[in-house]
Amino acid sequence: MIKDIRKEIKSLEKKKEEIDKKINSLNIKLNNESEKSEWIEIPGTDYEVTKNVLHKGKSYDEIMQLKKPEEELLTLKMVGIICENPNLLKELKMDSSSTNDDFFFKQPFPQNEKRGRVAWFCAYSDYAYLVCNRYSDDSVSVLGVRFARKKISERKK
Repeated sequence: MIKDIRKEIKSLEKKKEEIDKKINSLNIKLNNESEKSEWIEIPGTDYEVTKNVLHKGKSYDEIMQLKKPEEELLTLKMVGIICENPNLLKELKMDSSSTNDDFFFKQPFPQNEKRGRVAWFCAYSDYAYLVCNRYSDDSVSVLGVRFARKKISERKK
């Protein structure tokens, strides 16, 4: 009986080791998602933005743990610049051509930020709007993040 228990323990330890390797591999893949993303210049700024919405289905809290040090949330001003540029708006699918690319952006209202509320950009087939009063642990399958970062040429200065 002791022999059987030891055998089962060894088997479970081996499975645990395999699961740990798989989890580690998936975490690395997840953390590298934004590195593989295409970046697009935000006109009139020193910033660029990820073309695709990343980390969909994750809460704001989870996303903030995944972001790289050089990555930031888009500001309301950046979102406004994008919205004023029809070509960029279309390229980023923020023109209501996609209803699956909502994203978090930097909370523009200090009082909401103090209360732990977060902001996101939502697009539907015939309109788009900004939400600034959601909880940071909310997650929605179509909601993710578009990171902004200093343009590479600006980061080297």
